[in-house]
Parts: sequence; C-alpha cells; structure tokens
Amino acid sequence: MDLRKALQELQGKTRPPVDDKASRAPLIEIFHSIQGEGRFVGVPMAFVRTATCPLRCLYCDTPNSYKAPPTAPVRFGVRTSQEPNPVTAPRAAELVRQVTQAALPGLQQKRVSVTGGEPLVFPEFVRDLGRLLRDQGFRLHLETAALDAKALELCVGQVDHLSADYKLPETLGEPEKAELRLLPGNSYGERHLRCVEVALRRGASVDVKIVLTDKVLDPGFERALADLTPVKSKVLLVLQPVTPFGAVHRALPGRDLERFVATAVREGFDVRVVPQTHKTLQVP
Repeated sequence: MDLRKALQELQGKTRPPVDDKASRAPLIEIFHSIQGEGRFVGVPMAFVRTATCPLRCLYCDTPNSYKAPPTAPVRFGVRTSQEPNPVTAPRAAELVRQVTQAALPGLQQKRVSVTGGEPLVFPEFVRDLGRLLRDQGFRLHLETAALDAKALELCVGQVDHLSADYKLPETLGEPEKAELRLLPGNSYGERHLRCVEVALRRGASVDVKIVLTDKVLDPGFERALADLTPVKSKVLLVLQPVTPFGAVHRALPGRDLERFVATAVREGFDVRVVPQTHKTLQVP
C-alpha cells in the first residue's frame, strides 16, 4: 500500500462522520483573538464568523462576509487550514475547541463569540453550537444586528452574553432585503428592543452597541436612547466611534463623541466608549 493511500484511509477513520440532520451554516472564518467585543474588549476568546448579512452598513469592514466562500480559514495558532462550507455545528464546535487549545492551552475561562455577517440567519446552528460548546465549559457570546427576535428566541437558551447593535439609519446603506428598507423618519428601534428583551428574559448579560459616524446627528441619537429607555438600567451602552473604512472616510470628531456621551449619561445610561481595537493591537 502506498503512503498516500494509507494516509487517506487514516484520515477517513479519524474524521467525524457527517450528520445529514445536523444544523449547519456557511462560515467566513474561525480564529482566536484578544480583540474581544464591548465590555469584553481585550478578553481572549474564539470567534466563529458566519457568512451572509441582510444589511449593508456604510462603515462595514467585513464586506467579505456578505457571501459564503467555498471554504473558510481556520487558524490554529500559526497554522491555517481550510474548512469546506457549510459547516455543521458539531464540526464547528470541535474546531473551536482545537483553535482555543492551540492558541491558549490551559485557559481557565473559555469563551466563543458567534458573529458575522449575521448569525441570526442561522439560529439553529447558533443554538446547537452553543449547546455543544457550553457542555465543554465555554461561555457563548452572540454578536448580532438584533433585527429578528423570533430567530433569537430559537437560540437564546444557549447565549450567555448578547452584543446587540442599534443601527442608526444615517449609518446604513441600501439593505439586501427589500423588507428591511426604512422609510424616511423610521428606524429599527422596535426590532432592536425586542431582541434585547428576549436576551434579558433569558438572563444573559447585554451590551447595546451604537456605531457613531460623522453623519450622526443629535435627533437620531436621542431617538435611539428613547427607544432603549425601557431597558437602560439592565444593559451596558457601548458607543463605538467609527473606524473609517469603505464609504466612511472621516473619523468622528472628538467634540461630537463627548457630546453624545454626555447626552447618554444625562439620560441615565451606563456608558462605555470602545473603539475598534484589533487594528491598533495588530491582532485578528
């Protein structure tokens, strides 16, 4: 028997069997990083990034997540492999375990952030991935545009922390789906609030993130705070001054950021200002 054939047979024996009934999702990547998110910035955790997104945020720095690639890179420290799409939840859970072990063996508090794209396009995958990983001692963070409360209800039982966006209309481009188009003067505020309430009922901790660009005006920001008033004592409000990318060419002036912070504090919110850190830290 030649060596190549022997290796192929060995791989066939060790590779987990494919479960045709297992939930699955197309992925962009799996990696481990200290970038964190919101209140967890700087906290080591694995990231599972799903493909596809119904929105087109003007500031989006992951346009590669709009469509699923044939394979997704999985980074095991200095080594990278390619995983065929779509990926089943059991396979993704095993890859997360391996990625975490390769990056930080002996890590006491293991965390995984499921992000996107938009992971709530695949709520069954989030649910099953969360169940498998939480059984292994992981805590699951879900980062979402928070537009679909029904999808969140399907998986929230496995979510320990929710990072929910509040999308200000002036930061958005034309959405992919017609049903998400906003009429002048409208917002996604009611959708966002319903998602936050779903997570709070489950007992998850919740951050609400608002990205601030130089196009954001006081009336739109104040409306967002009004929409979030029913939950303001139960969430952490994370204000993220935009990192220029794509259609956004200018940073938010410091005086505007200070004004928005003062407005949120005056309205009774617990506020953190957290810019994107991974580019500064030069990590994934």
